[in-house]
Amino acid sequence: MGKIENAKILISLEICVKIKGFKIYDWYMPLITTNIDQVINELHKGKPVAIPTETVYGLAAPINNEKAIRTVFVMKDRPLNHPLIVHVPQNWDLSTLVEDIPVYAQQLINKFWPGPLTLVLHCKHDQINPLITGGQTTVAIRCPAHPIAQELLTKLGIPLVAPSANPFGKVSPTTAHHVSESFPNLELTILDGGRCSVGIESTIIDATHAENYQILRHGLIDEKTIAEVIATPSLHLENTLRVPGKLENHYQPQKSLYYFVSYKALADFCQKNPDEVYVIASKRPMNIREDHFHLLADHPEKVAFDLYYQLRKADTADVQTIAIELPPETEGWQGVRERILKAGTPYSTTSQGKVI
Repeated sequence: MGKIENAKILISLEICVKIKGFKIYDWYMPLITTNIDQVINELHKGKPVAIPTETVYGLAAPINNEKAIRTVFVMKDRPLNHPLIVHVPQNWDLSTLVEDIPVYAQQLINKFWPGPLTLVLHCKHDQINPLITGGQTTVAIRCPAHPIAQELLTKLGIPLVAPSANPFGKVSPTTAHHVSESFPNLELTILDGGRCSVGIESTIIDATHAENYQILRHGLIDEKTIAEVIATPSLHLENTLRVPGKLENHYQPQKSLYYFVSYKALADFCQKNPDEVYVIASKRPMNIREDHFHLLADHPEKVAFDLYYQLRKADTADVQTIAIELPPETEGWQGVRERILKAGTPYSTTSQGKVI
């Protein structure tokens, strides 16, 4: 048997590793490919696949395949009451999925789709599996801007659910390699579309009311940007709709992440823990190594692009803790701040001044 045949076996077949004193593990090698037809074939077999979008990589399954959708929940260890976002091809007839679309919602679709904006609308129950909605009467829908995602959706001819391709509550992947790292022991085909251009999840809007809307999850499309397109007023009230990203703790790296409201507080912390910290800040503290530092950009789009990538890099660094300077609480930064606040905890000092 030649090298090529051996390689195929390593990729496609289950390998049982038996070591005395250890359990028997079924080990799989995730397959990264650029072949869209190969990915479609996996979907037709009922297997979830990982796909690129402009926000983050998603773990995708057709909306009409309940078994595949359940597999997505199992792979992610995701609560069954946590709804999924439906991803549609450009110009998809939304009347097949939802009851009605408010005028302002259609205006937002015309302006921002394809793009990182998700709309929550009243669903047609005979068309949407309750697994997708988390048992609610609404469904979250978006049209991804990534050209490979659009090509896949168009060729497949059916919308996909595609929550982030990582274990539930952890840092979302922005490269195909990140997905492979997230599911190292699962049989999974990953469609490689390069690094995600946005880097954080989409803005989610409650568009179930005709006279107003509400942002349920912040992203790069913020309220100011929306107000430039529609005159519809926004609400800032408690909202009981369940949507992705609303849990208090989310997007969390493996290592402890502390955020600091000022650079001075972060620098003081680093002075006491110079060899234990990976720093993301507006400048490098003097005692922090260059390879343990990432410059926090002065624009939210740049920070969003790098945030998850750097958190994953920090997780592999020889440090105990990640320290990040919290961006300003001003217009445009809500999406990035929301991710950091959910991923980390505010730092409080101890008498020893050591990592807590």
